[in-house]
Amino acid sequence: MNKRNVNLDLIKSVACIGVVGLHAVSMNNYTLYYLCDCGVPLFFMVNGYLLLSREQADYSYAFHKIVHILKIVLSWNFLIAIPVFIFRQKIINPFRLAFESLLQKGYLWHFWFFGSLMIIYLFLPVFHRMFFEKKHLHRAACLVFMGICFCMSGLSMIKGYPLSMFVPQPLRLWTWVFYFLAGGLFAAEKQRIQQFSIKIHGILLLIFTLLNNIAEKRVGLYLVHSRLAEYFYDNLFSIVWYCLLFTFLLRIPIKASHEIWISRFSSLTMGIFIIHPILLFALNTYITPVGTIAVLSFWMGLTLASLFVGYVMSKIPVVRELIRL
Repeated sequence: MNKRNVNLDLIKSVACIGVVGLHAVSMNNYTLYYLCDCGVPLFFMVNGYLLLSREQADYSYAFHKIVHILKIVLSWNFLIAIPVFIFRQKIINPFRLAFESLLQKGYLWHFWFFGSLMIIYLFLPVFHRMFFEKKHLHRAACLVFMGICFCMSGLSMIKGYPLSMFVPQPLRLWTWVFYFLAGGLFAAEKQRIQQFSIKIHGILLLIFTLLNNIAEKRVGLYLVHSRLAEYFYDNLFSIVWYCLLFTFLLRIPIKASHEIWISRFSSLTMGIFIIHPILLFALNTYITPVGTIAVLSFWMGLTLASLFVGYVMSKIPVVRELIRL
């Protein structure tokens, strides 16, 4: 039996906290906001690392994954339809609601991530075969999709607005496929990554953390005239930062005493991801954090509240299936 990769659990945990922070902090604090935008790319890279490096990933497996995601999406949208009917006296079609949520619309707009994953899973057997049998094509595909990202970013700065704004976020596949394939690339090159000085790796990570944060603020304000984090996933500095962060967390030594806590938190990350926008919607009715301390506290509180709800759900046999991907 293969030993669980706790470093991947750590990456999932960081990604989850980042996504919650992205929505909780929002534009109340741009420094924290842009530090949190690593969450989505990290999630795609973790998926790529795990799925491309597994022994088998045929169409039957991909179909099974897609069906499971659809069950989760439909179940949650059916559940959402109930309080909407009770409190708003509004009858909504849960199937339509589910479709819209996959396109980043409606009450469960964050389900766009599942929409992108399902599209990528359609090509999983092809990517998997490339990973194992045609490594040169896998690397070439990474370069091609990264090149598209750079072109989109560069043209956006020339035009003065983000070109990706015309494409719904779940359909920005040039970005998500790149991060998915990059995750597989890091799985293939794990030994080489380990040979690189971890001290230099850490220094480079700190430098690019700072550079990327500054770059996103300047580019958003003066070049693309939009400060939304979703428009920076294609940027050079952002891509380098996400990749440095992923590979650093992948190799960082973890104490045995910490492994169990990281793995436990990681097992609840999907529940936190699904639940936190629902709690955020409720909390925003009463709370509007102002100031760095208030924003940090709100972020921490939302994370802990989502963790608690997710934990309770994980203890109920039928309900736990709603938060397991």
